[in-house]
Amino acid sequence: MKRPGKQDTILLLSFGMATVFWTADALVDYLIHFDGPFMDILLPEGEELAFRLLVCASFLSFGLLISKLFAKQELTEADLRASEAKYRSLVESTEDSIYLVDMQCRYLYMNKKHQDRMGLTEKEYMGRPYSDFHTPEETRDFMEKVKMVFETGGSVQHEHRSRRDNRYFLRTLSPVRGDDWEITAITVVSKDITDRKELEEKLNSMLITDELTGLYNRRGFFALAQQQLKIASRTNRGVFLLYADLDSLKYINDTFGHTEGDRALMDTADIFRGIYRDSDIIARIGGDEFAIIPMDTSETDMALITGRLEQSVEKFNSANDRKYRLSISYGIVYYNPEFPCTIDELLIKADRLMYENKRNKQNS
Repeated sequence: MKRPGKQDTILLLSFGMATVFWTADALVDYLIHFDGPFMDILLPEGEELAFRLLVCASFLSFGLLISKLFAKQELTEADLRASEAKYRSLVESTEDSIYLVDMQCRYLYMNKKHQDRMGLTEKEYMGRPYSDFHTPEETRDFMEKVKMVFETGGSVQHEHRSRRDNRYFLRTLSPVRGDDWEITAITVVSKDITDRKELEEKLNSMLITDELTGLYNRRGFFALAQQQLKIASRTNRGVFLLYADLDSLKYINDTFGHTEGDRALMDTADIFRGIYRDSDIIARIGGDEFAIIPMDTSETDMALITGRLEQSVEKFNSANDRKYRLSISYGIVYYNPEFPCTIDELLIKADRLMYENKRNKQNS
């Protein structure tokens, strides 16, 4: 059975009040002014009837008006409850982390997705500050974003890498306003973009990496080398550049096939990787051309490195039974920040020295 609403109660109450007034007015008239039967005064005629009808109609009209107002209020409250239920269902079913914090960055709410990520229950997070669950660096960055939202009144969006699980997230911080339009809290929607970031990094790596050798390609070399020249000019510390060429690659390709030629290029790349450090810039910038910029290397160091290069090539040839021998010619130039030049100009100078080295080996 349906429970009566507020509007039904008000209508019944107004009808009851009208009935009580009618009966009470009739009783007063009967006791004071009338000596006939009570039913005659209860159901009068003329002006007395018109007066009672007018008063009772007023009761009923007022009750009807109030009941309609309550009906509208109940409908609005029902719509609001339905809207809240839909919103909560959406928030709890989404794959995004959603949480609410106040001005002091204390947690006010977490959806189930974020609770699972944090490994917390409602009792464990409610009212506790962000800093209880994150590093000082993460906390400082988050508090700056929250402060920005409170000060500007607008949303803030930024990428965030979680130290907890080493995943990337796109966080959107938006203001929550009260009845007076003042910001009372911040809603945070955190979308996992790890797959997208990994794809971006893979694409970026493909743009600057040589597919065959895994070294930097020409694009990657020029981008990193130009940066090093800027640093050298700013710090007034020069850098060396070694330009190398794999001798007889055309002969290897023509005689033993391009597969063997590719193998020789990969072996050469491995030799360079074994000599230089991970911090050094090692690149294949052409078919058989390589360029290396070692970091923080002196002239004495370069002499040692070139000596190790020749030893490594000789060691490789001795350890591998090939129908050809690897041979690498090279030229070394120095970038002096007091006499700046471009990467192309350095490569031209190094190329000349490399061909001089190649001719000397052919003539010896």
